[in-house]
Amino acid sequence: MTPDRTTPARKVDLGLVVGTAVGAAAVAVGATVGLWFLPFVAGAVLGAVSPVRRPGFAATAVALLVLGPLAWGAVLFSAMADGDTIGGTARTVAALAGLPAAPAVTIALTLVVALLQVVAGALSGRSVVGLGLTRRGVPGS
Repeated sequence: MTPDRTTPARKVDLGLVVGTAVGAAAVAVGATVGLWFLPFVAGAVLGAVSPVRRPGFAATAVALLVLGPLAWGAVLFSAMADGDTIGGTARTVAALAGLPAAPAVTIALTLVVALLQVVAGALSGRSVVGLGLTRRGVPGS
């Protein structure tokens, strides 16, 4: 293989990387002020852009993980490091939900909710944009 050719596995879409970083920062800031629905919005933006930019499966999966659980997890970890009682709150929520009184279970479920939100948003965004593209007769969408 010649040095000037890049393999598809090494090709990085800089727009996707920057967009994911900005989206993750927006989700994290939103989570600190109580905007719990921002992973859905970030996923919808990713889904709306994906028919045009066509990222691969791996790039999309990484972006979904960064936009959802990683952004929320960073906020939870930051709050815990600042001395907030995340563990005590998680134990109380777990007890009220009938789950084991381990904070890790509630925090893990919180991160799963973030992942579900971002995936639902991505599917919704891609569907809406995909409908618009097929109505205009764009092939392959």
